Amino acid sequence: MKLTFNLVPSLLDQLDDYVRGTAVDPALALARAPAAGLNDDERLAMLDLFFSVPYRTLIAPYPRYAALFHKRGGRGPDGTYREALNAFRPADVRDLQVWFHLAWSGGTLRRRPEVKELIHKGDSFTEEEKNRLLDVQDAFLREIVPIHRRLQAEGIAEIATSPYYHPILPLLCDAASAREAVPHLPLPAAPFRRPADARWQIRRGLASMERRFGRSPAGMWPSEGSLSEEAVRIMGEAGVRWTASDEGILKHAVEWGGGSFHRELTYRLWRLEPAGETSPVLFFRDQELSDLVGFTYATWPAADAAADLLRRLRGIAQRAPGGVACVILDGENAWEHYPHNAEDFLRALYAGLTSASDLRPVTFSQAAEAMEVGLLRRLRAGSWIGSSFTTWIGHPEKNRAWELLAAARQAVERRLGPGPGPGAEDPVWQAVGAAEGSDWFWWYGDDHSSEQDAIFDAAFRDLVRGIYEALGEPPPAELDQPIKQPRGRAWSEPSGKVSPTLDGAVTDYFEWLMAGQCDDAAGQGTMHQASGLIRRVAYGTDGRALYVRVDPGQGEIEALLRSLESGRIVVEMTAPAPRRAAFAIAGGKVQVERTEGTAAPRFAAGRVLEVEIPLGADDPQTAAFYVVLTERGRPVQRLPRDGHIEVSCREAADWRV
Repeated sequence: MKLTFNLVPSLLDQLDDYVRGTAVDPALALARAPAAGLNDDERLAMLDLFFSVPYRTLIAPYPRYAALFHKRGGRGPDGTYREALNAFRPADVRDLQVWFHLAWSGGTLRRRPEVKELIHKGDSFTEEEKNRLLDVQDAFLREIVPIHRRLQAEGIAEIATSPYYHPILPLLCDAASAREAVPHLPLPAAPFRRPADARWQIRRGLASMERRFGRSPAGMWPSEGSLSEEAVRIMGEAGVRWTASDEGILKHAVEWGGGSFHRELTYRLWRLEPAGETSPVLFFRDQELSDLVGFTYATWPAADAAADLLRRLRGIAQRAPGGVACVILDGENAWEHYPHNAEDFLRALYAGLTSASDLRPVTFSQAAEAMEVGLLRRLRAGSWIGSSFTTWIGHPEKNRAWELLAAARQAVERRLGPGPGPGAEDPVWQAVGAAEGSDWFWWYGDDHSSEQDAIFDAAFRDLVRGIYEALGEPPPAELDQPIKQPRGRAWSEPSGKVSPTLDGAVTDYFEWLMAGQCDDAAGQGTMHQASGLIRRVAYGTDGRALYVRVDPGQGEIEALLRSLESGRIVVEMTAPAPRRAAFAIAGGKVQVERTEGTAAPRFAAGRVLEVEIPLGADDPQTAAFYVVLTERGRPVQRLPRDGHIEVSCREAADWRV
């Protein structure tokens, strides 16, 4: 097998800090503390953080972890889990400390005897057992880089890297490049154009990897697949021999250059003509294949998923003989959603690839050396998310963060000159580089949110404040003001019993009158500019079943699903027990495609989708769920945007009486 692993230097720095003990992760500190000695604030922090794993694959399969999840319940009126504190005895807290770290242990760790024994035991862990698990994890941190060095030495894996602190390179070069994809995008009031910073991030990333792996990487994955003509030129000048992005970037590049795009062009290699001979070779990923691995195959049997991917690759080989199909995805995101961390799927896939006579796995450098390269006349700046940069700039909160960073960067230029030198180990430049990282801007705005929004916001402002402090200047008072504005709860509770007639239409004024609602209009449900496909989710219960109604933005449910490629509406229930139902077009009409945890629910699809899901538990207190609209297995809209909707079943029982 041949693989290419892209490692971000600043992440490897963090692993080094944990190994040396110069940094302490809050989750590890909370886990190390004796369960009986934690105060209320520490236990609240655990209830916030220690269930932050995918419910279906890493909580539901383990009875004790699932029981603790349901014991926690929902947030109280103050937005915390304070009401659950008294329910968590020291033994519960200790089991939670262990299960959170067991859940995050991958396949390699789970084969260690100490970890296998704890998974088999399941509950009633001791402090000694807990600390043994954490010791095994600590020791494993020391093995991660050596494992990758060995894979490189054996010729199995090529090691590539990204700019040091994972910035969006085109926005560092010139934030105005965002308007190439979205011409009227609102930009920060203070222009940001710092190509010298982009050069430093690239060169420092390459030097860091050379120090760790004994050679400078040939390739660089630009953060979030973000390319522009200037960024490509700067990478080439730094010695980067290949880079990559998404097929959407190639499509716009071909069309900008006056050509006509067809998908077979994705399987060729390219250089940017204006950058000349120093241009790195450009790869463009097959979006469909990558998204199948990243978002769809997790719910398939492993052998079926591997066979389907191999079949698709053979189809590409017939249409584009001699080409290369690039499957590129965030490796840290996909595998936790697969059973067994995708080990079964990957073993089946690798076995199929290495035994095939008509397919050959190659590293990116091997492909770059063996294949002919075409020329692109133009390259429209963009990322692998929507071929634009709206995830990182354009929203008032994102723009505000850029303005605060620009002001600090100007203060640095007044004192230290226009740009960092080759090494630039000065704490000022370290703070600047870290503040330029992409994820700060990702979390601002309406498109992404998490329970740690306030922490991210404070951390970004602390970094910018640190720039001024390192310069010996007083930080501006505006850095004390949060950028991220609090969002209200995205859903309302039912006000009475709901027991509709399932006919795909709201035929009676009263049948959904008492329902709760989660609306898309408030900006709480969108992902990647998919707002309005689903307008509203209504819901309620009669104590025996959960009823969910999905309202499309326009037209009927069937038209909504047909407007998407392999479109699905997924109702994911997390309480009182995990259940899942996916609705798609099959046989010319809307049908239940796949269910998990229960028999196929009753439903009707017409103007709206109405679903009845039996609660199936004795006297359940709470039902919880969310709705996801997917295209080709990739989420395009989620209601609510994060977390889940909670419906009280106890009140429904009172209403029924």
